[in-house]
Amino acid sequence: MALFDDLMDGGPCLDAQSEMKSRCPAQPTALRDRAKFVTMWLNGKSSHAIAEETGELKYAHALWSLGSYAVVPGIQYGNKTLAQLPDVLNHVKELRQLSQCVVMVVVSDDPALLSAFAHWSIKTHLLAWSTKLLVITRLPLALPSGLYNLLSNTNSMLVILSNNNTNASGRTKEDEASIYVRLPYLEPGHHLLHLATWTPQRGLTRHSHLPLFPDKFSVFISAPTLVVTLELIPHHKIYWTEDPEYPGAQRLHFVGASHKLVQYMAAGMNFRYRYVLSAERTFGTRKPDGTWTGMMGMLVREEADFGAVPFVLNPTRASAASYTWTLSTGTMMIVSGLGQPVIDAWGFLFPLAPMVWVFILSSLGVVLLFMKLSSFLHPRPDINVVKSKPLDVVSILLQESTEVSSEGWWWNEHVLMGVWMLTTLVLTRSYEGNLMSLLAVRHIPQPYQTLRDVLDDPAVTMIWQKNSAHEQYLKSTTSDIYREVAVQEIKGRLEFHTQSQFPKSLDTLVRPGTHVLIDADATVMNLVANAFSFTGECSYYLSREKFLPYTLAILSQTSKPLSHGFNKRVSGLVEFGLFTYWERNVPNSTQCSNPPKKVLVNTTLSLASFWGMLLVLLCGHVIAGIAFLMELLTANSQPKDSIA
Repeated sequence: MALFDDLMDGGPCLDAQSEMKSRCPAQPTALRDRAKFVTMWLNGKSSHAIAEETGELKYAHALWSLGSYAVVPGIQYGNKTLAQLPDVLNHVKELRQLSQCVVMVVVSDDPALLSAFAHWSIKTHLLAWSTKLLVITRLPLALPSGLYNLLSNTNSMLVILSNNNTNASGRTKEDEASIYVRLPYLEPGHHLLHLATWTPQRGLTRHSHLPLFPDKFSVFISAPTLVVTLELIPHHKIYWTEDPEYPGAQRLHFVGASHKLVQYMAAGMNFRYRYVLSAERTFGTRKPDGTWTGMMGMLVREEADFGAVPFVLNPTRASAASYTWTLSTGTMMIVSGLGQPVIDAWGFLFPLAPMVWVFILSSLGVVLLFMKLSSFLHPRPDINVVKSKPLDVVSILLQESTEVSSEGWWWNEHVLMGVWMLTTLVLTRSYEGNLMSLLAVRHIPQPYQTLRDVLDDPAVTMIWQKNSAHEQYLKSTTSDIYREVAVQEIKGRLEFHTQSQFPKSLDTLVRPGTHVLIDADATVMNLVANAFSFTGECSYYLSREKFLPYTLAILSQTSKPLSHGFNKRVSGLVEFGLFTYWERNVPNSTQCSNPPKKVLVNTTLSLASFWGMLLVLLCGHVIAGIAFLMELLTANSQPKDSIA
């Protein structure tokens, strides 16, 4: 019991107790009482007996994250599995998930049981880093390899108890407990690190500067070499150099913001790294058979320790890999070819706003109505004067030659015509000036501003990232618009390209206007910035709509709590904005963020510049011709006497 007091003195569990006391009036079980419960259990008392004697501990459940579980005799060993152990560990996992602070104590002298415990703990992800594991045994240091693996990658210590015996002088040796820790990323032949020795008389005697339950994954002591998988993303470069110390005598180099992220982690956590590429050259998705592709496949198969390039996090990936806190967030965007400047054939309508056209036509109607009323109020013997007045009003608007005689016109009609002439003069001069300006302007079409715009155009094909989280989302979602996007693959309007193919796809497919690229905003903006750096011109435009928000995080193996050490550095990167600066500090990154929709050109006019006006003129001639034929037919149908 004193050994437990010394090993568990202080630590986060006491802080958790203080927090619980302020929220719950019940008195939590003291650490000394917990050690008493464990000691009673080690002495062979059952859970029922402990509950009856103490009145506090109930069967298969303990206050304050203390539960006692026994693998009873009768379980078969050897080549057969420990049938009860997975069920016991499931109960333990439930207790861990419901508790704020858990210390797990495993006591056994059976190598088969310890090996099975290590196997199932790793397989079921039983132990989080916040869970402390204490393995107590009387076995020698030659422990099962599976247990060594468990001790290396968990927040654990090994306690080896010595048997009572006599020394050479005949005196009884005092009980002794040796406390060891296994450092991560060590070869199986490396010995355990002896942290301390405990005896009842002397208490705890330390043999290392490391504390009990050392934070092994915050700063590595052995400076291991980690395997880091990567994928080529925009504004990053990869290249190989000859190096006999690397597999195949080729060393892969990585340059870019993600490489700075790896350097930052390596400097803070004291590890070296070696870059590798996945066979598919993608981020990776889960196949129907449960296997993974790309970088995710390398993490799941434990071929790589973590990914250099942050992953888009989703539930499927989170269940297969360990992830850090959020590095950054973003949304999806559409990038399309900007196209060539074109002339708007209906630009002759644009010099005046729609409301101005409405005002002109309304004013024309009012003037004609006033002239009609004036002819009723002041009858005139000359019928030709009455008929010519409406035509004179329209002729003034169209700037046709007209002659207004003073005979047969009243003074109020003179005033109205004068105001009408002045109004039409101002309007026509403004129209002519604006029209000349518009004829020198070319319009650059930007039709794809939303995902719906893309879906409604059957002539354009979409490009999404291959083996990505968004591809997996498209193929599994039931959302209307994204399900509609997924169906386009059958119609040949949806393609999936890798990140390394994006630059070529952007130049050969998106620039001509036959395809659009849909991907993360940071990726799209960096692609456009790179294109501008090479060509010196903005050939693409970005959509106004942003959709499918995402979260970026570093993913690593589930069997090793690298994310625990990463999180301490990720918080600093996010708070100081370093990662965002590295990711978005790309040359020319804002040059093409808002390309002009109209450009001014200095060239001669062609028929293409005003074919809309010619169409209106042709329609006018057709209507005039039809009216002329109707007049002829009407005149021929009348009797000649009436014509005379």
